[in-house]
Amino acid sequence: MDRKQKSILIELMNHEFVSGQDLAAYIQMSTRSVRTIIKNIIQDIKGARIESGSFGYRLVIEDSAMFLQYLQQEKTFEDSQSRFQYIFNRFIENNDYIKVDDLCEELYLSKTQLKQILKEVREYFQEHEIEMKTKTHYGMYLEGTELNKRKAIAYFYDYERDLVLWKQIKNIVLSSIANVDYVISDDVLDNLVSYLYIAYIRVQKQYYANIDEQWEQEIKEEKEYSLACSIMSLMNSILNMEYRQEEIAYLTIHLCGKNCKQNTYMCINEDILYIVENMLQKLEDESHVPFTSDLNLQLALSLHMIPLLKRIHYSTYMHNPLVLDIKRKLMRAYDLSVIISQMINKQYNCSLPEDEIAYFALHINLSLEQNKHTIQKKNILLVCSSGVGSARLLEYFFKQNFDNYIQRLTVCSRFELKQQNIANYDCVFTTVPIEKLPIPIFLIHNFMNSKDKIRINQNFKELSQTNIMKYFPKKLFFTYDSFDTKEQAIHKMVLKCHQNYDLPDNFEQLILEREQLSTSEFNDLIAFPHSHRPVSTTTFVCVALLKKPLLWKTKKIRIILLSSIENKKMKELDDFYRVISTFMSDTSIQWQLLQNPTYEEFQKVIERIEFS
Repeated sequence: MDRKQKSILIELMNHEFVSGQDLAAYIQMSTRSVRTIIKNIIQDIKGARIESGSFGYRLVIEDSAMFLQYLQQEKTFEDSQSRFQYIFNRFIENNDYIKVDDLCEELYLSKTQLKQILKEVREYFQEHEIEMKTKTHYGMYLEGTELNKRKAIAYFYDYERDLVLWKQIKNIVLSSIANVDYVISDDVLDNLVSYLYIAYIRVQKQYYANIDEQWEQEIKEEKEYSLACSIMSLMNSILNMEYRQEEIAYLTIHLCGKNCKQNTYMCINEDILYIVENMLQKLEDESHVPFTSDLNLQLALSLHMIPLLKRIHYSTYMHNPLVLDIKRKLMRAYDLSVIISQMINKQYNCSLPEDEIAYFALHINLSLEQNKHTIQKKNILLVCSSGVGSARLLEYFFKQNFDNYIQRLTVCSRFELKQQNIANYDCVFTTVPIEKLPIPIFLIHNFMNSKDKIRINQNFKELSQTNIMKYFPKKLFFTYDSFDTKEQAIHKMVLKCHQNYDLPDNFEQLILEREQLSTSEFNDLIAFPHSHRPVSTTTFVCVALLKKPLLWKTKKIRIILLSSIENKKMKELDDFYRVISTFMSDTSIQWQLLQNPTYEEFQKVIERIEFS
């Protein structure tokens, strides 16, 4: 409870009866506010009840120990998150109008302070197709379906679980699926139990699901419908949950989108195979990773698509509790998953949420990890001064000893060197001194021994190492007081990038489109805006440190890393993604940088991560 609620309860404990006017004077608020506060107390109070009448208000204690425990609970609204949660609950648990003045009094905020929090709450509801509307002289209210409200509850936070009730519901689900052809993983089971838990809580408060008649017959024909009936029957008999057809229908929809039977591969049709093959080809084109040859990934994505298409059909998506961790720690996989989501959105006229995108990232990351252990082969130019025989002998030595490093080996003389297109090669090994070139040059002997072999092997390892700081040029490191909007921040940073790199005119638009698909904020400090597809010939990151936080979407940002990833070398950027991911995940490192916002400090931070 908050301070005002506690003050009222203490006053009621000290008197047999207290009028609304006396309580208002005691807490220095209006009588209307008193009524609101007492209404909130009545909803939460344990071990006691409040009676009201012409005499005023009276506290009746029924269980002293329970009431004392309740009285000792403290609820404060000292941070924006707790205020956000309070307002969210006020709207989601209330069908009546809510006045701004009442919220100001309940949260001890000015109208100006409340306005910003209401904006954030409104945007959150909009993400779940719920509108916060205002009616003059009445106040604000929510307009949206019960199903969308339940989604908003599930995505907002883990419901404060009654562990006994949670276990009961889980046992009901497990006993219902034990003897049917239905298989789910542990995380999907938790997802389903969470849905039933929220449904139960809402039904007990008489908030019922509703469904369009057009869906009713189709849903009844789903093979999961009988299982839904069985589960709801047990929920009714064990937990006294009201047995309504609408609740059965929505449970059926959830079951349709979660079934992962072992023999589901029998149901993979040509349409699914076609879009998965296109997905893999697109990913390979964008990343230069051989996804099309990964049959395990093809099967995993195909099996994933079967229940996903049901979820798309009924617009009922899975909640993913790991989405933030996946975005931070599996950045490359998540970015590739965004590409997949675009294809699915276009193909099936839908809009996949971040939670679903993150599930794709888990499959893609497994494939990336398998490819990571493959040595990145190089295109080598071998320059010799001696005769053809010696050149061939040197070529044989390289192929015999370093074939696992070599993609293509070309041999030429010093005089033929000018005829070669150096852009086609990663490095040069030469037996004679040659002029400086834009790629690494390694001087070697005509006749090799064991020491030469060790040294050349080290040369190849050096080629595989990345100078991370080259992706973070000093000319793109800035500090600002702040920005008014995220769009303004992106615009100004893109202008800086255009001044230093050859970028397409629509670079800014591509970044904004990527933001619409999935927000780039990672925590309350950092955002990583970037294009959803490679557009530059160089990988770079523009860094902006803000003295004052900027509200991005729901997080207040002080570090912006605006990036462009080159296409042709995406395969070679594992170190880059590792460093970025570590930096994104460690708030202590971020605060360290903000305390000393200089490029030199940033370089120290990045290099420490690189060599850790």
